[in-house]
Amino acid sequence: MAAGVQAAAPAAMADPLAPARIGDLQCYRPDPVRKTCRSMAGYAFAADGKILNRAEVLLQDAPPVTMTTVTPVTVKDGAVCGPISGIDKAQIAFRGRRIPEADAVPIRAQIQQSMADVLGQEVCTTYRRSGDWWIAEVKLNGVARPDMGDTLMWVPASAGYSVQP
Repeated sequence: MAAGVQAAAPAAMADPLAPARIGDLQCYRPDPVRKTCRSMAGYAFAADGKILNRAEVLLQDAPPVTMTTVTPVTVKDGAVCGPISGIDKAQIAFRGRRIPEADAVPIRAQIQQSMADVLGQEVCTTYRRSGDWWIAEVKLNGVARPDMGDTLMWVPASAGYSVQP
């Protein structure tokens, strides 16, 4: 049976957030041995249909610095879409501990400056199966951006994965 599944053509998810609806998280560039991810995303589903994406991203390897943002998303034509935003309210952590707001302000300003050309633009991501992994394929304002794509695994929140170098 496994051979039959592997032989099937790579398929996109009908509901790209189906695993998130049962609490799984997206682990980007996973290392399953170390249970680490370069970034992780989770989703919250409100009764009114609104969806929020909470993403933690590794900004710096050594010492580890992460940024956590919360942004609204929608599902359109099998893609998860939303504006590149949330930097102005991002939480910044140093070695896993949130830094004081006064220290976070200049870091957020630097990130906003480096991302100025894409902030506010719509990013839509589709997910294509590739063996045990998923390939995130990204479009920015409707234009394919292979440079923004990545590999990921869906992991249970209880699996102990964390954002680390």
